[in-house]
Amino acid sequence: MSKARGCFITFIIIFFIGLLVILILSYPLIASFFKTSSEENQDKDTELNETIKQVGKISALNSNNYLFLGVDEREDLKKFKGRTDTILIYHISSFGNKDVLISIPRDTRVKLEGHGWNKINAAYVYGGEEMLKDEIYELTDIRINKTMLINFEGFKRLIDALGGVEITVDEPMHDPLSGADFEPGTYIMDGEQALAFARCRKTAGGDFDRVDRQKYLISQLLKQKLNLSIIPNAPRIIAIFNEETKSDFTIFDYVKLGAILIFSNKDFERITIPGKTKTIDNISYVVVDENEVKNFLKPYLK
Repeated sequence: MSKARGCFITFIIIFFIGLLVILILSYPLIASFFKTSSEENQDKDTELNETIKQVGKISALNSNNYLFLGVDEREDLKKFKGRTDTILIYHISSFGNKDVLISIPRDTRVKLEGHGWNKINAAYVYGGEEMLKDEIYELTDIRINKTMLINFEGFKRLIDALGGVEITVDEPMHDPLSGADFEPGTYIMDGEQALAFARCRKTAGGDFDRVDRQKYLISQLLKQKLNLSIIPNAPRIIAIFNEETKSDFTIFDYVKLGAILIFSNKDFERITIPGKTKTIDNISYVVVDENEVKNFLKPYLK
């Protein structure tokens, strides 16, 4: 990404966030002004007021469910063809309700069309984003609006660009496969350490512990790093997204989502769909019941 392009995108982000704040703060004054208009303009005034109200409701966006996928791609290939190591949905709730980070364990057992029983992390390999989104909808009743895939290298670069993240480790973690090597304590983790922490499975809860750590890490990143101080670093961060992610986000999607996250109180619900670990035909799965999953999620999807 060129320096000029980075500066332009930064300007656009600042402009839209500033415009959003101005519209939200000035809404009562604007509404009051239009209420004094003549009766023949009342229809137009009502329409304008409703438009302003919609802008003011930051959480009332067209895209309410963002799907974030961590792709198991280790060799800097940037082809985004690996299995989805992380499946995380960010649900933007209605005004007055907490937003929700929803994890789906990668070992969740599902029946893939044309491929029989399999783990849900294989859906992306066999049928791309559409098959995975279809499986998520069938399992949860959640319709995905936008999807982003990020590879391991992108995750590490992003953490480093943000200056690391403070993470508290509750139990010993020693996993040569993921690279995790932590004793209990609080760490300022760089990208390499954060990835090892997020991918470790060598704890008592296995994959469930792993998805809990992923939700915790993401929520800590948002709480610690996502504020107005991030704006000067926007060109570098956007460059990482351009190089290390694949998504159907537009620049407006980034602005909308960024505005919500920056101005929210960062008090998210963090949940994992219910299921039980079970070995079937010598393969370890997380076995779930679709009705149980949907009933579990209903109170959170507001």
